[in-house]
Amino acid sequence: MRNGFFLTVRRVLFAATMGALIGFGASGAHAAEYKSGEIVVKIKEPSRFSGAGLQAHALLSDLSQDYDVTVTPFQTDENLVSVKAEGKVAIEALLAAAAKSGAVEYAEPNWIYRAFGSASDDQVVPNDANFKLDWGLYNFGQRDSKGQEGTVGSDIGTTKAWKLGTGSKDIVVAVIDTGVDYTHEELKDNIFANTKEVAGNGKDDDGNGFVDDVRGWNFQGKNNDPMDDNRHGTHVSGTIGAKGNNAIGTAGVNWDVRIVPLKFLSSQGSGTLTDAVEAIKYATKLKVNVMSNSWGGGGYSQTMFDAIKDAQAKGILFVAAAGNEKNDNDARASYPASYRLDNVISVAASDNRDVMASFSNYGAKSVHLSAPGVNVYSTVPAANGGYATFSGTSMACPHVAGASALLWSLNKGWTYKQVKERLLATVDPVRGLKSKTVSGGRLNVYNAIMNITPVPNEPTGWKAVSKTVESKHPYENGVTEQFELVHHGAKFVRVHFSKVDTEKSYDVITVKDANGKVVEEISGNLEDYTSEYVEGGNLTVSFTADTSVNGYGFVIDKYEFTD
Repeated sequence: MRNGFFLTVRRVLFAATMGALIGFGASGAHAAEYKSGEIVVKIKEPSRFSGAGLQAHALLSDLSQDYDVTVTPFQTDENLVSVKAEGKVAIEALLAAAAKSGAVEYAEPNWIYRAFGSASDDQVVPNDANFKLDWGLYNFGQRDSKGQEGTVGSDIGTTKAWKLGTGSKDIVVAVIDTGVDYTHEELKDNIFANTKEVAGNGKDDDGNGFVDDVRGWNFQGKNNDPMDDNRHGTHVSGTIGAKGNNAIGTAGVNWDVRIVPLKFLSSQGSGTLTDAVEAIKYATKLKVNVMSNSWGGGGYSQTMFDAIKDAQAKGILFVAAAGNEKNDNDARASYPASYRLDNVISVAASDNRDVMASFSNYGAKSVHLSAPGVNVYSTVPAANGGYATFSGTSMACPHVAGASALLWSLNKGWTYKQVKERLLATVDPVRGLKSKTVSGGRLNVYNAIMNITPVPNEPTGWKAVSKTVESKHPYENGVTEQFELVHHGAKFVRVHFSKVDTEKSYDVITVKDANGKVVEEISGNLEDYTSEYVEGGNLTVSFTADTSVNGYGFVIDKYEFTD
C-alpha cells in the first residue's frame, strides 16, 4: 500500500463552501446513517503547490482554531480527504463550520451504506448439480425455495442466450460488496488476477498505490485480502459468474468472466462513504466494464456522484440495487441507484411469477427495470455451506450486471450506452411493472442479444359498466377488505378508480385475477386511474392497511370489459 500522509491538527476548523451541506438532510433522504464526527472533504487544488501533503498543509494553514481533527487522504485521489473530529462533535456543527470558508470545494458526512437483501430462512447446501433451483435463469414452472409455483418463462432467458455465447474473460466486473470467496469451487476460475503484481513480495509492482493487490482490495480492512466474511458478496458473484456446465452447484449468467472482489462492507454488511468511493475509484482505474452495487443508504453524496461520473467518463456501467424499503424512488431518492447519471442502471426485484417483490423499491422515472430477486439460489462462502437462497434487490442487481457482461462479451466494441439502451429496450413487458419502472418490464438477456423488442398485446374495444365499490372514508387502521367483480363471458376486465388516497407503500390495494395472481399493487394518491386488466371476467380487489396512518381510502366508480 502507498505510504499516504495523515495529519493530526490541534483545534483546527475545517472549511468548505456552502455546497458542503448538499445531501445532508436533503429532501428525499430517509433514515440516512453516517459516521459520528467524520466528514469527507474535496480540497481545491492550489496552483502554487503540488502533492497531497503540501495541499493539505496549505489548506490547514488558512483555517482557524476550532476542533482537534485527524486528516487522512484517500488512497485513490489526493484531493479527497476524510476528517475525523476528536470527542463528541455534532455532524451539523462540523459541516456548518466547514461551510464558513472557501478553502475546499465541498464537504459532506461520511455516509454509511448497507447491503440490500438477506438470506432466506431455507439454506440450501447441495451435494449435486442444482441448476433447477435457479428459477431466475431458467423458469419452467418449478417451485422456489418457499414453495411458490413459478410461471413458465418468467426468467431472464439465459438458456437461449447460452446457445450464442457463455461469456468472456475479456469482460471485467467489479463486485463492490462484502468481498468474495475467491477460493469457491464455482468462482475461483473466474476471479480477476492482477498479473502486473508479484504476490507476497510486499511491493507495489504495478505502481498503482496498492501493495500485492493480486485479486482486488479490501478497503474496509485496509489490506489486500478481499475475502467475504458475510456471504452477501459471494452470493452476488455467483449470479454474475458461477462456472457453468461443471456438474456442481449452479451456473451464473456468465460461465466465463473476470470478477474483481472489492470489499468495502464489513462482516455485518455496513460500510462508509470513504471506503465505497475508494472502491469505485479503484475499479475505475482498473478500467472494468461493469460495477455491481447491491447496497445503499445515506443521503446524496457529491463525492460518490463525482466518482460514478468519473467511471462514466471511462465508459463503465454502474448497476445498482433499487433498495428494499418498498419505496417510490421518484418521490424519495435511494442512493446510489438514484444518481442521475447515464451509466447508472437501477434494478427492482421481481419473483418467479413476474410480480414485483413486496419489499422492492420502484419508480416510473428512476428505476429502470426488474430482475429476479426473490428466493434466488447462488453461491456463498464454503465456510457457510457453499450455496444458499437469498432475497432482495441485491439479488436482482447482479442479474443485470451479469447480463450486461454477457451482452458486452458478444459486442466488444459497444459503449456502456449501447449496452444499457439495448437491455432496457428488450425487456419482457410485465403489466404490473408498467407504472413501476422506466422500461415497464423484466430483464431478458436473450432478447437483448438478439435485439428482440416484445410489444405488449394490449386488448382493445373496452366497454364500460357503472359499478361503485369503495372503502370507508377514512378507512380504519389495520383493515383488510376484499371485493370480487364478475362479468360472465368477458375476455378481459379492469376497474376504474375515481380516487385513491392511502398511506403510500403501507396501505395497499391489490388487483388479482381468478387464479389469485397479482397483476398490480396500487398505493398513494391517484385520481381517474384505470387498473391493469386481468384475463377472463373475474377480478378481485383486496385492500390491506397497517396500524398507523390512514387516509380517505378509494372509490371504484366503474369497470371495463372486452368480449
